[in-house]
Amino acid sequence: MSDTQLTRPDEAIALRLIQVIRTDAETVCAPDRVDLVSVTFDVAAAGAEPTMLNYTPRIDRKTRTILFTGGSAEGARGIVMTATAVYRITPKAG
Repeated sequence: MSDTQLTRPDEAIALRLIQVIRTDAETVCAPDRVDLVSVTFDVAAAGAEPTMLNYTPRIDRKTRTILFTGGSAEGARGIVMTATAVYRITPKAG
């Protein structure tokens, strides 16, 4: 059984949303490494099908050592979940 079969739809949405946010954070901060410090999810609507949503990341602010970011999951009826996240930026040794 896969992880997605064991999770509820809202948990699957949260997982997909943080994956999109992290991918964007890694792209913005490359070649440096990012490590999650905190994340907060806000659920606006329950019962959405995770595969039918659009996941959109955003960067709020970037300093030399910290990235403030977030994103949203949106369906035909509007936003179903938002997230805010903070990542620590670790410079690539070199």
